[in-house]
Amino acid sequence: MKKYARRHYQRAIQYANLANWTRAVEELRDAIKLELQNSDYHALLGVVHLQQNFPGMATVYIPQASKLNPQHPLALKYACKLNIKPNDNVNPRSMATSVSIAALLSLFVTQQQS
Repeated sequence: MKKYARRHYQRAIQYANLANWTRAVEELRDAIKLELQNSDYHALLGVVHLQQNFPGMATVYIPQASKLNPQHPLALKYACKLNIKPNDNVNPRSMATSVSIAALLSLFVTQQQS
């Protein structure tokens, strides 16, 4: 599973480098489904959401990355920008709700781009 999750993550990086935020989100969500406890995936998804101008979604994933790895450099950098305290807890229920909302939003965005 980790091998497949890593592939999704690598593709997400490629999409992010191309500013294809919608596809990056899709790949990162797939990676997180396979490996929920990986701070890299959560941190990058938070940054991608910021690039999409979804700061609310970023405030879900950046703290989760920090919770999984308190020293994660990307999470620390963006936690400061989002005024997130290092020990802010993430409610797993609200995170699941946020992921569901993000999935619906990405479907809408994808349909609008078609």
